[in-house]
Amino acid sequence: MNDKSVNTIVNWKDLNLSQSDLDFIYNYLLEKEVPMTSLELSKAIIDEHIRLFRKELQKKEKSRGQVYRPNRDYQMGEEILFPLSDNQKAKVINIRQGNNPDLPDFNAITFLFEDGTEKEFAGSLQDHRLNSFDYYSSDSEFLLDPEEVLDRFGGSISKKVRQLLAQSDGLFTLADFWFPKALLSEVNLGYLNLAEAALEMEEGQPVQTRKILEAIEYPMDSNDLLTEFSFNYALYKDDRFDEVGPTGKVLWVLKLLEPEDVRKKPLTLKYYGIDSEKADINGYSLDHLQIHDELDPDNQITPETEIKTFDICINYPHWKAGSLPLIGSIRPIFPTALETDKVIFEFVDKNKSSKFPGWVLVKENYVSGLKQWYRENHIIPGSFIRLRKIDNSTDVEISMIPPRSSKDWIRTAVFDSKGKIHFEIRQQPINTDFDERMCIYVENNPQLDLIWDQNNKPDINFGKLVENIFKEISSDNPQGIVHFLELYAAVNMLHRCPPKPLLATLIHNDHFEILDNYYFKINSKESKLETEYE
Repeated sequence: MNDKSVNTIVNWKDLNLSQSDLDFIYNYLLEKEVPMTSLELSKAIIDEHIRLFRKELQKKEKSRGQVYRPNRDYQMGEEILFPLSDNQKAKVINIRQGNNPDLPDFNAITFLFEDGTEKEFAGSLQDHRLNSFDYYSSDSEFLLDPEEVLDRFGGSISKKVRQLLAQSDGLFTLADFWFPKALLSEVNLGYLNLAEAALEMEEGQPVQTRKILEAIEYPMDSNDLLTEFSFNYALYKDDRFDEVGPTGKVLWVLKLLEPEDVRKKPLTLKYYGIDSEKADINGYSLDHLQIHDELDPDNQITPETEIKTFDICINYPHWKAGSLPLIGSIRPIFPTALETDKVIFEFVDKNKSSKFPGWVLVKENYVSGLKQWYRENHIIPGSFIRLRKIDNSTDVEISMIPPRSSKDWIRTAVFDSKGKIHFEIRQQPINTDFDERMCIYVENNPQLDLIWDQNNKPDINFGKLVENIFKEISSDNPQGIVHFLELYAAVNMLHRCPPKPLLATLIHNDHFEILDNYYFKINSKESKLETEYE
């Protein structure tokens, strides 16, 4: 079809949704009387846009004249539109009886086209595919098959539908189901108290809504889906309850029974310094160093190709907290949710074939639940942990990576009689593969927590702290040279700091001199002045 003005009515690739679409969805939900997913509502939106498009085409067709159909009885001089012949118009100039023994009676109609050609077409023929043929769907730009539209553009349309629905204060959503708040039934406070008691008996284990309703003997009506959704809304509004299920699944727990490092961010993951995006690193890039730090915005970019297995390096703050940095590379491995900020799942220990609970803290960018696993497997800061996505499951497999040897010479954090931390190279037992520069063996010394508290305050002199740590870890090197990764690992033993602010501190501090390949040393001039002063 050549009338391209019609195409703007239904552009699936760049479909724009408006208030009228939101009104349609609202009325559609009222009509269906059940909560529906964004995908189901996207199908309805597609059907509605096709309906409106066809209606507009009919108007166009009427304004330009009748479209050729074999079943019509044509009159001499009548003008007809032929969409399959470059949208030309043609005039009836002759009508005669058709002659074909294989067909029922019909007329042979001669048409004179705008380009001067004459062609014969059938008329008064009731059985022919062009009688119901959709001329416009034959053009891929006017795709009018709902299933094909959903298959080709369903992802982007569903995303736009969710964004549209989120703009409405009148709709409630949970696990990507949507319904008008005004039509949800009220839930008596007594039943919410019973729900609290039922969840207390589960001792922090997540529970589906239907199981809660059965446990408290909640009265159900004929529309059980709407009843369950109404109860979900009541639980959602009550601060005692947390919805922690992955996308498409509703699970409830009591907030008071959640692990402490889920209810509040662990101390070693809190950062008080400047935003990484504001750190001036003079055009230097840390991408090739592959530091797995969730506080670095560049690490939050999700790769275009989905990764199912990833070896992640654990720094001291996460080792201490029993957590993982939720960087972009591993986000596809873990379950997520559209509405809730907390998602519970199961870790599967590959080495022991056992399971234990884990939590994804979506907005806080960390995964919790590994403290006991780290300690039992003698994981140390700087170790590599292998994560693998399990197909068709929200479980995540976790395993150690066999090291080259059971013992190795690595940097070790030790304490003197005054409680001051020092770093020495000592031979230590190794249970999993590790990064040679970032690995630090930690002695179980309670003074480390005290030192952490002293060095993690908003008013800390970070530059001075970096200088002290640099001197400490460079003392075993005759040239006094330290690689950036070594310093990053050591600094994060005492103070939470992402890589870019640390690099900015080194670059803009006259005490340090940057060498090739991200090695640093104390500036010789500064070092000489300090010696003379002493």
